[in-house]
Amino acid sequence: MNEFAAVIQYIEDHLDKEIEMKKIEQLSQMSEYNFQKIFSILSGISLGDYIRKRRLSHSLYDLKETPLKIIDIAFKYGYQSSESYSRAFQQFFHTSPSKARKDQMALKICPKLSIRVQIKGGTDMNYYMTKKETFYVTGIKESYQTLAEGQQKIPQFWDRFNESDLFEKVIQEKDPSTPNTVLGICLPGEGEAYDYFIGVYTNEPTTKEDLETITLPKTDWVVFNAVGKVPHAIRQTYQDIYESFFPSTSYKPKKSPDFESYPLDLDPMSDEHVTEIWLPIEK
Repeated sequence: MNEFAAVIQYIEDHLDKEIEMKKIEQLSQMSEYNFQKIFSILSGISLGDYIRKRRLSHSLYDLKETPLKIIDIAFKYGYQSSESYSRAFQQFFHTSPSKARKDQMALKICPKLSIRVQIKGGTDMNYYMTKKETFYVTGIKESYQTLAEGQQKIPQFWDRFNESDLFEKVIQEKDPSTPNTVLGICLPGEGEAYDYFIGVYTNEPTTKEDLETITLPKTDWVVFNAVGKVPHAIRQTYQDIYESFFPSTSYKPKKSPDFESYPLDLDPMSDEHVTEIWLPIEK
């Protein structure tokens, strides 16, 4: 948590300066992809949205308490024009900068995030460690430029997959000796961009033109059981992982594909449904 506090303070000190992702990686001691993912899980907001809202909130002081022109405030907080600043301001505060400066009104700001250590009753976490050799997965893929875009579009991707003939095509590719599951895999790219792959374990590359096969590398894994209805149980388990497991162990998340394994023969709306969360780790 000390690393997260350092990143939040760095952002706060650079609201009117350039915020460098390389510096955030250095302070957090993890890749941009992993930090963006963990930040979103723990805070409930994407890193980009947090920075944008903190800058707009900070600009409100300059607007109300200084004689700076609106165009100068816009430039100070990284906007290319007064028009782009005004649009962002209107979207966030539901009023214009000029009206906010002139009128007395209550405006809701985005406060600085704080890191608190909370002592809670012990939570049992169902997990195990394993090393897995290189393996094939065959299925279909979509690409996203940001984690926020993926969070919005992945449920729609699953709906299209489940409702199309691709579901049967993919399932037919499954190696019968492997678990009766379908995988949802995050494949990190540059920055926070990533691919999302829906597929099954296979023992060789596919020959079907509308499918593809990826290879997941040999690595160490920690595997958690998210017990309960999808997606609530999964979200809660991820939160427990990053709030409790990683801070209390010497393991660190690795920038490598991670995935969720969904059983094909269980109702995802059942309280007994078990989703496995596979996270690559470095010791």
